Amino acid sequence: MTPGDATTRASYQLYFTSGFYDRRYPAPNRTMWGRIAGFLGPGASVLDFGCGSGRYLLRLQGRVGRAAGFDVSPAALETVRARAAELGWEDLAVLGPEAADLDRYIREQGPVDLVLCLFGVLGHITDTDARADALERMRRALRPGSGRMLISVPNRARRFRREQATSARDGLVRYKRRTEDGQEVVLNYQLFDPLMLTRELVAAGFSLENICCESVLPESWLLHHAAARWIDGLLTPLCPARWGYGICAEVSC
Repeated sequence: MTPGDATTRASYQLYFTSGFYDRRYPAPNRTMWGRIAGFLGPGASVLDFGCGSGRYLLRLQGRVGRAAGFDVSPAALETVRARAAELGWEDLAVLGPEAADLDRYIREQGPVDLVLCLFGVLGHITDTDARADALERMRRALRPGSGRMLISVPNRARRFRREQATSARDGLVRYKRRTEDGQEVVLNYQLFDPLMLTRELVAAGFSLENICCESVLPESWLLHHAAARWIDGLLTPLCPARWGYGICAEVSC
């Protein structure tokens, strides 16, 4: 999770401490992981911006030279640290909850080859100026010239249509999840289309290399049903970004 409003921060604390997030999203999206793996050259350095409980970050162990995860949720950071310790990953940098922690890491360790900002992390930053600041921070973290970022956002054409119908602002919705023990998780979400995502990335100083589907089928289906993964593996490479459940962009600086 990344900087957002107080409601989103509190809700993600509950999301992580209850274990509901991990049960809903227990593993990486296989298609997205394949894209990530394509950027992991020998000795690569990676920053997972909005790493959550580490479903992408922790899979980098042994595949990169240097890795860091940043999040604003103390519960997420505690989970990542505990899991890294179980894995024996002593030099994983776990950063947050303050953005200054990330800035300090980049000053001291240098920029990275790859930034990940995945599965709607940017969408939980619902203030336009705050999103611009987050994108600028990610751009500064990238190695000039050769650095790349993979970012994905929720597609407004495929997500929360009922909530959008009652929203006062284009693409901004509030939705609810309920944990197994009945606790309510309330989240704000900025939905995107390919043009909006492109505009915000270009305004932040990125160059768009590619834009495509993150997946065609819903993320939770992919992580719990083998048949859904197989079908999505066929559909995602063939479909334009506007058909995606999530929209994925590869950018450089």
